[in-house]
Amino acid sequence: MLKSFELTKKQLIEIVVVIFVVGLGILVFDFVNANYGFDGTVRRNEAGAGPSSENLRVDFKDNTKDFTVEISDKKLSKKELKKAFDKAIAEIDETYLGQNKSANDVCQDLDLRDSYVDGLIAADWKFDYYGIIASDGTLNQDDIPDEGVVVNITGMLSYEDEENLYSFSVVVNPKGIDTLDGQIAAINKAIKNEDESSRGKEKMKLPKEASGMKLSWKKKMNYRGLQLIILGMVTVAGIQIGKKRDAKKQLEATAHEKDMDYPLIVSQLSILMGAGMSFRKALERISVKYVNGLKNGAKPRAGFDEILMTYRKITDGRSEIQALEELGKTCESKEYRKLSMMLVQNLRKGSRDLLEALEKEEKYAFELRKQKAIRAGEEASTKLLVPMAGMLFIVIIILVVPAILQMNL
Repeated sequence: MLKSFELTKKQLIEIVVVIFVVGLGILVFDFVNANYGFDGTVRRNEAGAGPSSENLRVDFKDNTKDFTVEISDKKLSKKELKKAFDKAIAEIDETYLGQNKSANDVCQDLDLRDSYVDGLIAADWKFDYYGIIASDGTLNQDDIPDEGVVVNITGMLSYEDEENLYSFSVVVNPKGIDTLDGQIAAINKAIKNEDESSRGKEKMKLPKEASGMKLSWKKKMNYRGLQLIILGMVTVAGIQIGKKRDAKKQLEATAHEKDMDYPLIVSQLSILMGAGMSFRKALERISVKYVNGLKNGAKPRAGFDEILMTYRKITDGRSEIQALEELGKTCESKEYRKLSMMLVQNLRKGSRDLLEALEKEEKYAFELRKQKAIRAGEEASTKLLVPMAGMLFIVIIILVVPAILQMNL
């Protein structure tokens, strides 16, 4: 855990150093730019880009005052203005038809924009027949006569105080019945007519015919049942996946707890058997102490639960060797299998070196536990790197973005 603290401290120092260096660099750049890099000349934006502003400081007589200077964009000359109007008219001719193929048969929306030449020339549209075409070129299909109508369109093109008129005409026709849009428009018109004619009644009868097309109406299917089935299946699947994940986490937590208990179990066996107790008596002593602790409110421990289960198997009539072999099989940890084999060998053949082996195993188990604790600390420290890196990125953004915006202004 000490190593983790030192690593965190080092990272904090690195963050402070980076912030200090970046901030100092920006501060020096701004100081040089403000005091030595400015000769009183400011650059205008290109024509049509709009005005710009500059935050400055002016010294006059014995006073110093902060000023925000507004700078208009560059103005076009007469020659440049004529070219701009001509270019705007050319753009209008190229784009106003939209998806229509001819001005003599307009049944799709027109493309009438509010500005041209990259926003340099503004456009305001007027029509001699109102209600058919909107200011953006959208057609009102419901108000188009069946025989069509000629609409004169006038565009007021302007740049500051200069204006220029451009006019053209189009023949607006309803959408043809041979197209899907025309068929839908005919159905909408039939519905509108039926709605207007039956407003005094409680119910409206949907039209059965529109422009020679027979109409058959059905209610739209509601798929709530299918949605419920899918939602239920997804919920059940999610519950099952969650159960498997929780079971896996539980097994991992139990295995970790057994590994943590293993050094204590080996230590107690070594002490009790070293004091002259037999294996069965030592097992009984450990189990009784653990059960008494549970009665007094101690938390259950997975490793000691396995020892208690082994002791109860022996008291129920199983042989010590059989109970120990089952301990090695039920515990997936190789440490418990190693302990089981060591004790079984002692019970079968006898071993004068059992106490010495238990003492070595005790030292090995405590060292293994120490290494796992160190590894857990390092993993926790590594997980902290991501949020710390995110904090560093946010700090750099807070410092750099305002400086870049200020330079652009």
